[in-house]
Amino acid sequence: MESTQLLTTLLVSIGYRLPVLIALGVALVMLLDTPRGRVRTVALSALVLLLAATLVGGVLSVLPLLLIAGGNFAGLSGLNTVLGAAHFALSLLEATGFILLAWALVQALRRQAARGTV
Repeated sequence: MESTQLLTTLLVSIGYRLPVLIALGVALVMLLDTPRGRVRTVALSALVLLLAATLVGGVLSVLPLLLIAGGNFAGLSGLNTVLGAAHFALSLLEATGFILLAWALVQALRRQAARGTV
């Protein structure tokens, strides 16, 4: 695999994740302008988990290409099981992030409803 093909593939992989990364960045900036508290901390933790899962997923998707580019075909055959387990772990991490984000949203809405401002 030529370096230009590898670079193109890497850029495409980043391009697929770019909208999610932008959305998570915007959400982080929005949360930084909210009052400190438990709900904000949980929401920030959820966004950090989702950001980490997105970034690690990007690295995992590029890993086989790097092995092919390096000519390490023996390592590629054993990588399938490891990648499957890693993607499963990332799915669990994303699910945890979404649950934490939903919890924070529910808590914020309940507090607003208790104040009568909804």
